[in-house]
Amino acid sequence: MLLFFLYCVSIFSQTIIPDFTIVNGHLVFDTASPYMRSNFTLLQTIHLYYDQLNGPIAMIAFYNLAGNIILFIPFGFFIPLLFKKLRGWIKMHIVALSIPLFIECTQYFIGRSIDIDDVLLNAIAIVIGFILYKGLNRYLKK
Repeated sequence: MLLFFLYCVSIFSQTIIPDFTIVNGHLVFDTASPYMRSNFTLLQTIHLYYDQLNGPIAMIAFYNLAGNIILFIPFGFFIPLLFKKLRGWIKMHIVALSIPLFIECTQYFIGRSIDIDDVLLNAIAIVIGFILYKGLNRYLKK
């Protein structure tokens, strides 16, 4: 439970805290309209980064795509491990969609940009984590 708590704190600290810089010792929050910096078109950012995997921003593209997946896999593993009522496929798919939607909606209201593709990649990652949980659970039962 402690490991899951620390994981949640680390994810939320990277996704929920507003964008800011420090100027002359003062915090300056980015107040630009999040709508102007957001993507509401499904697969737009994924296609952009995929096309750049061999381009000049290849490392940025790779880290964005892989990071959005790898960082959320533990949710799919920890949640059914810790909460027995969430071990079914339908409930975990609802959770897999709810967590990234909550994060992206919160980002919008605190002034950060949002991306519908992040919701998709994060949800896929949570389902991957759940598949790993199911596989390990089945292996340990045998």
